[in-house]
Amino acid sequence: MKTINKNKTLYELYFGYRNVFLDIFMVILSVAFLGVMANIRIPLWPVPITMQTFGVFAIAFFFGSKKGSLSILAYVLAGIVGFGVFAGYSSGMAVMIGPTGGYIIGFLVAAFFVGYMIEKGYGRDKKSILLCMVIGNLIIYLGGIISLRLFFADFTWWKIMMVGVIPFLIGDAIKIIGAMALFPYLWKGAEKLAK
Repeated sequence: MKTINKNKTLYELYFGYRNVFLDIFMVILSVAFLGVMANIRIPLWPVPITMQTFGVFAIAFFFGSKKGSLSILAYVLAGIVGFGVFAGYSSGMAVMIGPTGGYIIGFLVAAFFVGYMIEKGYGRDKKSILLCMVIGNLIIYLGGIISLRLFFADFTWWKIMMVGVIPFLIGDAIKIIGAMALFPYLWKGAEKLAK
């Protein structure tokens, strides 16, 4: 999609006039949204299948790198201080140092990089949405693999892949297909509002 607005985020296009109160409200709304996504889940051990990754990408696409990663950071801090926003309505530092902590750190890093790609004009068409989400998922998987390796030092690399990556591939592929179907329409709507 070639446009004069190609380096703007969805947030900037939908809300041309913004102030700090709207920014704070939208970050709080993002924390709540990601908390809901975390608890749409299929319980698996040691890492459940959730809708969190879709939530992370939606936030990155909407806000871009800075506000996107700030929203994820606010989500992490909300979970650490006791709000039940992590999977299974869990909270606390124990989650961050447990087997799923690396994925949560991966969310933060992925939101920044995917948001940066959005600011550079990616993510407007199906092909670049696919690219953004594959890169984002690889970052999240890497964070998860590292935390699982630290937590389960006796696991082989193959076993870590079997519990930490393989179970999520089909679900993540479905999320990517959903994003490829949905996000272009969000951009088209934003473009119309920005005219």
